Amino acid sequence: MTGCEKQIELDLPSVESKLVVDGWFTSEPGENRSERLHIVRLTQSIPYFETENYPVVKDAVVILKDNKGNAFSLTFRVPLVYDPNVGEEVADEKKGRYELRKNLDPNTSYTLYIKTVDGKEYESTAQMVIDYPYAPKIFVEYKEEDDFSDDDEGYYINFEPKYSEEGNFYFCWQLFKIESYTDWYDPENPVETSYIYSYSDLLFGSNVYTSVEESETQFDQVVMKDEKYFIKQHVIARGVYDFLRLAEEQRDNEGTQFSPPPAPLRSNIKRIGGHSLDDDALGFFIISAVQKTEVISIN
Repeated sequence: MTGCEKQIELDLPSVESKLVVDGWFTSEPGENRSERLHIVRLTQSIPYFETENYPVVKDAVVILKDNKGNAFSLTFRVPLVYDPNVGEEVADEKKGRYELRKNLDPNTSYTLYIKTVDGKEYESTAQMVIDYPYAPKIFVEYKEEDDFSDDDEGYYINFEPKYSEEGNFYFCWQLFKIESYTDWYDPENPVETSYIYSYSDLLFGSNVYTSVEESETQFDQVVMKDEKYFIKQHVIARGVYDFLRLAEEQRDNEGTQFSPPPAPLRSNIKRIGGHSLDDDALGFFIISAVQKTEVISIN
């Protein structure tokens, strides 16, 4: 068999670099009821075929405003990251971000204002901290392997949301795992340390409308005995709900002939004085009210 190869050069139109905003604030207080650290990352978009890192926006004015007339300025910081080559923590410019320590107030709406060094101004749509009274119930179910399911045999974390009968609410849930280890640096005084990390993707739901995909209440990861877990429930605005679901659908899109066509992910960061949607930033500013389940141990 023989074949030939032809190189095709795609003449893609150049697109102006855009501001990209990544910020998700939650109503959770910090450790021991201290002020919580909130982070916003600002970068610039780059052409599709570029391989360089996204440029970090360093010198912007970033302010969180509430509907009571208060304004809180965010400070740009470069975090320290451990570098194994030098054996110590060094500043990582690529992870520069804007920070604010504050506990958000319930039933209060917030907007994010941004002004870049070239004078362009942006502001998000208002996001409300929704004071929702109910946390979901968490439990464990053991499932045997069968021919009608792709799930492995084992223990799975399930939950039951409690929906309010008044109002329209939108949710996403995420499973978290608690792990502990003992620091034997001083054998006479060992220190028990725990840390928490996300153990799943997001699941979505609403008391307004549901479908098969939106009514999932089981995380598909098998969990093991002697492990501890809990669930965070995020109560979010309808626009956030639609954005996150669409983002996950496109991330998991395999690009087959049966896959749905990609749809634009519209930002809620609007250019002040902009003339069209193309003037807006990319990304999304999210605020969510959080409730937690109790910690469950797999016995």
